[in-house]
Amino acid sequence: DPLGLRQELRAGRETLRAAYLRSPSPRSLLVSHRRLVDRILRRLWGGIGADEHCALVAVGGYGRAELFPCSDVDVLILCADSGAAQGQPIEELIGTLWDIGLEVGHSVRTPEECIELASRDITIQTSLLEARLVCGDHALYADFAKRFRASIDAQQFCKDKQLEQRQRHERFQDTNLEPNLKEFAGGLRDLHHLLWITKAGDLGTSWTELVRSDLVTTQEARQLSS
Repeated sequence: DPLGLRQELRAGRETLRAAYLRSPSPRSLLVSHRRLVDRILRRLWGGIGADEHCALVAVGGYGRAELFPCSDVDVLILCADSGAAQGQPIEELIGTLWDIGLEVGHSVRTPEECIELASRDITIQTSLLEARLVCGDHALYADFAKRFRASIDAQQFCKDKQLEQRQRHERFQDTNLEPNLKEFAGGLRDLHHLLWITKAGDLGTSWTELVRSDLVTTQEARQLSS
């Protein structure tokens, strides 16, 4: 029932907003919002009759469980073959997501298409690096994740991200009267940048793991995560 899900989403977001105003905790808000959207997506997926050889995958910020209240919900519909990607169920899912109030960025691809596109586009590769299974074919997703990880050239990824970072810094340095908290040098995107590189190189996926690997100190990790 799209109307019921729309009301559930709206009520859930209002509850999160009220809880945040009572006791501000950005981390709790982001995680709780991700769980709310996960729950709604799973219910939708179960009701559309999607092909059994498809999976609904969270990518980007949604994939890493940092879903801000006004952020786009980026999803990948992973299908074993192009035939499974065709048809009414997928179109119905995307249309319903918009109808209930979720601003969705979506793609429908096979594992082979994902890996091929990622090899040519650092933005796609980075987004897939954050991938997380929401629901659907577990075996398909596990196979994709294994093949995708094996396809990453960590050294090349690091070079590409450093170039991307320099270009971003140059673009935002002279065009903003006030610092952009996300894209400016030293902003949130630079913190993501560090974790993307360490994740691609299997060095750690969180500040806590980087402490264990002796890449940052406990004090540095506390400052970076605060």
